Amino acid sequence: MATSSKDIETLWNRYSNEVNKQGISVAQFFESNGIPYHVFEKWYKKRMQPSSVVDCVVSGAPDDISATATVQTAQNVKQEARPSITISYINIGLSNGMKIEHHRINYDEMLSFVQKLQHLCLA
Repeated sequence: MATSSKDIETLWNRYSNEVNKQGISVAQFFESNGIPYHVFEKWYKKRMQPSSVVDCVVSGAPDDISATATVQTAQNVKQEARPSITISYINIGLSNGMKIEHHRINYDEMLSFVQKLQHLCLA
């Protein structure tokens, strides 16, 4: 019998609201309801974890992407007055499996972070 996403969601809501307080583990609860834990885990990761890829629009980016242009652009941006912007979460996954995360950084910190990454990538 195939288990639908709606079935798992219904069981998850029941577990969260009622069963969790009884001290039964998530794995025990789902197994006792005929759903293998790995099926629930896959659903949970897909459904409950935030998306790790988001669209990003950069305005004023130079046409020629070179180290010199990037440094000059960064210096010009630092000199301009801009509103305080806080980026809540950055998650970068590299092809070698390394993950880099940053939480609650402002624009200047993000700019510095990206410049450091650029030097690492070009090395």
